[in-house]
Amino acid sequence: KCLSVCSQRGAASSSMKKPFPVLTNCDIDPSTDHGKSALEKGQQLQNQLRQLTEICHQGGGPKGLERHTKVNKKVFVRERIANILDPGTEFWELGTTSGLGLEYGDVPCGGSVTGVGTINGTQVMIMANDGTVKGGTFYPITITKQLRIQEIAAQNRLPTLQIVDTGGAFLPLQADIFLRGGRGFANQALMSAQGIQQVALVSGLCTAGGAYAPTMSDVAIITHKIGNIYLGGPPLVKAATGEVISGEELGGATMHCSVSGITDHFAQDEAESFEITRDVIASLNLGDSGHILDNSDPPLYNSEDLLQYSGAGHLDKEQVYSVISRIVDSSRMLEFKKLFGGNLICGFAYLMGNMVGIVANAGPITGADAQKGGHFVQLCDNRDIPIIFLQNSDGKTSELSSDPVVLKERAKFIQCLSVVRVPKVTLNMTGAFGDENYTMCGPSFQPRFYLMWPGARMHPSDPAIVQAAAIEAESAARAAAELAAKQPPPQTADAKKKKPPRKPLSQFKFEAGSAPWAASRGVCDEMIDPVKTRHVLARAVQISMLNHVPLRDTRGQHRSVIRM
Repeated sequence: KCLSVCSQRGAASSSMKKPFPVLTNCDIDPSTDHGKSALEKGQQLQNQLRQLTEICHQGGGPKGLERHTKVNKKVFVRERIANILDPGTEFWELGTTSGLGLEYGDVPCGGSVTGVGTINGTQVMIMANDGTVKGGTFYPITITKQLRIQEIAAQNRLPTLQIVDTGGAFLPLQADIFLRGGRGFANQALMSAQGIQQVALVSGLCTAGGAYAPTMSDVAIITHKIGNIYLGGPPLVKAATGEVISGEELGGATMHCSVSGITDHFAQDEAESFEITRDVIASLNLGDSGHILDNSDPPLYNSEDLLQYSGAGHLDKEQVYSVISRIVDSSRMLEFKKLFGGNLICGFAYLMGNMVGIVANAGPITGADAQKGGHFVQLCDNRDIPIIFLQNSDGKTSELSSDPVVLKERAKFIQCLSVVRVPKVTLNMTGAFGDENYTMCGPSFQPRFYLMWPGARMHPSDPAIVQAAAIEAESAARAAAELAAKQPPPQTADAKKKKPPRKPLSQFKFEAGSAPWAASRGVCDEMIDPVKTRHVLARAVQISMLNHVPLRDTRGQHRSVIRM
């Protein structure tokens, strides 16, 4: 009888009409010149992203990989992670293309592989040094990436696993490393104090500052004859005292497990270290993360079309609806204040089973748009609904920037989105310019994740100002070149002995403000394939809500909704 009742309820539930209306679809006609150009551009950007990702996945290249695996007898960092994760589960990597095109050269992945994975059913933030990239040395970008990953872990209360294999800081750039690098160790202590467990697996050298990663952790595992922990290695000891000592005697697994007590678990080899690490994560008493993404209600439209939208540049309002319809469950959304504020789309939808609020702009934020946006994010905060911001600038924000009324309303909107306590996730689809980096929840406003399509752009100034400055700079350069051409070159002895041009340190040169540029410097957390937008956003929301505690007392504006 019980089974009969349950089956009747299930049948009734499945036959119930799904909430929210279906969004309209506005395809970009692929037969037009604009449609062909957009698709071609989208495919080019997708291929560029794949190429950059492949380069970073290769770490230090064939030579570095051979030295790491054959000479040093170590397991490659990505294989280490794969062996620790639950079989068949996904590793969501963050900061994949960081470290390319920098002033001091290329540091693929910023020298560390980071992301969220599942270990014994628990979602864990993983930070793993790549020993094939310059010996796991810390560069400024490595510190930038580490601090951002720690911030994400702290915001989402994810236990952190550090797989340590580093030679410490790159000394020629130490002025940009040591102060910020020390913050990473402070973060370990602060997160531990908040109950966010810190685990370290020593799978290589932990030299100089790198020695603090395991010593500041709650639990540390070390691998015999591979893991070493010391502030100064054997060469430094010999130079300072004349004593000859091996790395194992100075700071190996036996010494630290039996004498210093710095490490807690002794692993005979890397295979055993992976098993111990999995057991340690299981002992954290965090339980199974449980929630599985529900893809039973896919969008009605093909997600492959997002490739064309990503190459179209700015999207008009109808096209933004089409993008949303390819992301949310069953392509359904309940739009809020549809007739008020024409350039901002706000609405409630489901994303792989999770209720979300969506805020997307299709042009500059007007006063009415700001009022609507402020009202909507307060409703989401009031109902404990995470918010997804979709940035889509048309490059015309300068026309409204001088309007005091618009400025005042935008400030109210910024105030509202700043104080909400529900998680925020931001995707830059085409661009964010000027104060749209504020009103549409840019990196400064603590989105749990800030993501970008490969063709997206970001700039702190309005496009008109940027264009005017570029024209002025080009004009000045042309005038200087003409003046130099009129003057005879100085005849000196040094002129005959010109040095050959210096070889560039990096093989990449990204345009400032572009998505590859932002990703390489850690400004955005990940540059994503547009076709995978639905899955990536759903994963970001899932992680953000994993440990979110609904606060039903007072919050933000004391839970009252201000109708501005």
